[in-house]
Amino acid sequence: MQILLEVCVDTFESAVAAIQGGADRIELCSALSEGGLTPSVGLLREIKQYLAAEYDAPLQSGRPTIFPVYCMIRCRRGSDFCYSAQEMNAMLWDVQLLKQNGADGFVFGALDPSGRVHREHCEQVVVAAGELPLTFHRAIDCTEEGALGENLKLIAELGFSTVLTSGLKPTAEQAMETIAKMKKMADQLTGKSLRVMPGSGVSTQNARQILQRTGCDAIHGSASITKPAGGLQTGTISMGGSNVDAMPLKVCSKAKVQELRQLIDSLV
Repeated sequence: MQILLEVCVDTFESAVAAIQGGADRIELCSALSEGGLTPSVGLLREIKQYLAAEYDAPLQSGRPTIFPVYCMIRCRRGSDFCYSAQEMNAMLWDVQLLKQNGADGFVFGALDPSGRVHREHCEQVVVAAGELPLTFHRAIDCTEEGALGENLKLIAELGFSTVLTSGLKPTAEQAMETIAKMKKMADQLTGKSLRVMPGSGVSTQNARQILQRTGCDAIHGSASITKPAGGLQTGTISMGGSNVDAMPLKVCSKAKVQELRQLIDSLV
């Protein structure tokens, strides 16, 4: 069983580290410190240009000829995932522009005021994405456990191929039993294929246990480290009224991705 390794990134530097480290695909975002928001078209284009140049060279270590870049579609922070008509319009524009500039898939999730998957909003994104694959993101973790079966069935019926989840807990390690239950529910869907991908707090210390306990064939992480300070030091002045700017910048580590890759491959 081949296990897919997806790495979430929000900078060009991190994207290159994930690709060189052995990830199977990247989830491209902006503002991972906010949980991941829609990336810019410019960042996507730069990464796609890098990939085009890389794959013009002889392939090494069996690397795939196509490296998928899935783009997050999320216009703002917040864990309600209930969007206004105007917010949906903005995100649909983003889907269109990112699709035109090389996105290989999208990551999206929307809930209704009752906390269930929002059929109409998700349908809009599915239609806009066309034939490109979609992941339903951790909005699923803000729903009720009793509605998991119904929500997973709807996600699959809408056309999503993957659901990213921490099992309704802050980290995947805390909810391995729930993720295993979600995997069973997904496997029992009639005529639909839905991959359950654990994510949040994934590391080389717990990835093996998460995969073995849940039975999943995909895993998601940031493989990040604190970037060493360098260049102009401007203190800790906030640019937005919060303490985020004072926090150290985190970037994907090629070495950490390689460790995850080796660990995952050892399980096959």
